[in-house]
Amino acid sequence: MGTSVPPVQFSRFMAYEELDQMVRELARSRPELCRLRSLGDSREGRPVPLLCITDFGGACPEERPAYLVHANIHATELAGTHAALYTAARLLQEAPELLRRVVFYVVPRLNPDGAEHVVRTCGSVRSRTHVGEREPNALYPADVDGNGLILTMRQQHPDGAWVVDPEEPRLLAPRRFDSPPPYYRVLPEGLIHAWDGSEAIRVGGRSLDWNRNWSYDWRPEPEQPGAGDFPFSEPEMHHLGSFLHAHGNLFGVLGYHTGPAAVLRPPSTGADADLDAADLRLLEDLAGLAARETGLPVIPVVKYHEARSRDIALRGHFHDFGYHHLGLHVFEFELGNAFNSAGISTEEQFAATEPEARQANLRRVLSWWDGQQSGTPLHEPWTPWQHPQLGLVEVGGLRPPQLYNPALSCLEELAAGTYRFTLEHARRHPAVTLEDLGADAVAPGCWRVRVRVANRGALPTHVTQRGRQLRRLESVRVQFQPAAGVGLLSQQATVDLGHLAGVQGSRVVEWFVAGQAGRLGEIAVRGGAGGSSRVEVIAARPGPAGCAADRPAAPAAHGAGEV
Repeated sequence: MGTSVPPVQFSRFMAYEELDQMVRELARSRPELCRLRSLGDSREGRPVPLLCITDFGGACPEERPAYLVHANIHATELAGTHAALYTAARLLQEAPELLRRVVFYVVPRLNPDGAEHVVRTCGSVRSRTHVGEREPNALYPADVDGNGLILTMRQQHPDGAWVVDPEEPRLLAPRRFDSPPPYYRVLPEGLIHAWDGSEAIRVGGRSLDWNRNWSYDWRPEPEQPGAGDFPFSEPEMHHLGSFLHAHGNLFGVLGYHTGPAAVLRPPSTGADADLDAADLRLLEDLAGLAARETGLPVIPVVKYHEARSRDIALRGHFHDFGYHHLGLHVFEFELGNAFNSAGISTEEQFAATEPEARQANLRRVLSWWDGQQSGTPLHEPWTPWQHPQLGLVEVGGLRPPQLYNPALSCLEELAAGTYRFTLEHARRHPAVTLEDLGADAVAPGCWRVRVRVANRGALPTHVTQRGRQLRRLESVRVQFQPAAGVGLLSQQATVDLGHLAGVQGSRVVEWFVAGQAGRLGEIAVRGGAGGSSRVEVIAARPGPAGCAADRPAAPAAHGAGEV
């Protein structure tokens, strides 16, 4: 017997232990609707949680159309975890009728190792920093002052690129040709390995960006910074990629990020003209729906940049992978950052191309944060510290988790909008059904079995025109499985119907069989993204067949282990 669904807290970012407790409580609260699994273990051995949410009283999950939500691929972007958990909790609280038709897979934190570092230390990591063998004169982040945080060090230096902001002394501003001293050089808080005392100090470690590690149009470093060694080279990404390709029932994928607030849609490279025209129209329609539910502006990934920059080209990126390799309409929500929470729109952020404009925005954010009386500061005071190598430094500065995420006080409202969009997108799933079943006697002991195979969902079974070309999105196949003592007179037991259009797409299939009245067999349809089902064929004596209600198929093997 389940318990009440636990609410998602929005008072602090979750450490892994708290996240683990939360997903377990969600699964315990509604066991008939929610099961907890793991995609696999992270590099440091933490299970990557996967919530499977559907009505388990019906068909097994792998035989229903599926929708996947993933979050926190970037370590610092912690707000996505809360938004994904909010969707999971709302699905369990409301138990919409949709759960009888669709299975939702929720991965609230794809990057548990990187996120744990950020939550515990306030350090800044993209997805993962690979250290390997430490190199001379390279600075590696560390808590040098022993306060548990890894922040920023500033030190007076004649060649320093920074000065104290004259209007807000807590902030540093870029040095101009006419800036008065003192000048500061800025480094991450840390220690320098095998330092020879020279000025040639660089930040050590190789920064990896898992949102450049997808397979489509992957390019090696340095052509695409952060790309990794090969597509899906990171274990967590390998787990997710394997899951996506193993689940041909997926018809939609949504990723959560933080940055200037936006609904992002394909393409990640090139231009809209590279997408099928019909697919582009539907992408725009769905993105417009997302904008209405969330209040976020719609931006193609290639246009997600400062006003004076050229269009960007992200290789090995999620959107192009999701469209070109999965054949799906995929989206990412950029949930915003502290600038958005302070009232600085995405358009204003991208328009701030000059240092003075960016500095003015920073001052606005800090002033706004001061007025919120948040329990967590946005800025840590600059505190003098005697560094064992550099001498006197000051440690402090802006806290990356608070700067790069929307304020927690704004997050629940954002999450509610993204949940509404997820439901509306999911309601458009393909839906393959078996209709108008009949078994007519054509001669003594001989029967004609007929059935209409239809797709009554909004989307076609190939989801997109691109999907029609991919093997991953299976065509619709219907099979007659004779009962014991029943002979199949037709040439083919299995018929490949190709793909079916949405709403009105259907085909009538028939077989001739030899047998006595009673149970003649079973008809099973595999509809790929449109789901699968089966019905029994029972020949009455005399007259048309009776049709047993759809019954669940034998559970398919899950691609993920139980936690």
